[in-house]
Amino acid sequence: MTTTPEPFVKATRYEVSLLPADNINRFPFTIDVEYRGHGRWAAVRHRQCLNATGEWSFESIPSEREEEWMATHRFDLDTALQLAKQAAPHLIVNGRTALEVYRRNPPKHLGGGANAEDCPACHGTNPPYPFICPGPATPPAV
Repeated sequence: MTTTPEPFVKATRYEVSLLPADNINRFPFTIDVEYRGHGRWAAVRHRQCLNATGEWSFESIPSEREEEWMATHRFDLDTALQLAKQAAPHLIVNGRTALEVYRRNPPKHLGGGANAEDCPACHGTNPPYPFICPGPATPPAV
């Protein structure tokens, strides 16, 4: 009897956005942080890469990339995520920044005893134990 080997699993992409997952406008305001090999990551959006100073430039095909360009556009994971987080509020789509879109329709609290980790409005607030969303309670059923 032959056994099936265990498949390899590796995370190779993170999404960074100021908008929560349930916001219909999230996709165009998202930066992907993608693994590019050799322990290096890139913050990408629409075939452009973020560089160390927060500027975007088009990513050429691998055979045309210069070492100098790679040095300013490839990072360890923590640096790539930090650069993406800094850039996320300033993304512009149809003349509006992600921050403007967020402020027009801020996330709502789930309330009703929901876990704060699952609540888009509690995101990043670290409420005290027992980590329950402090938002409005669910209205009673009629």
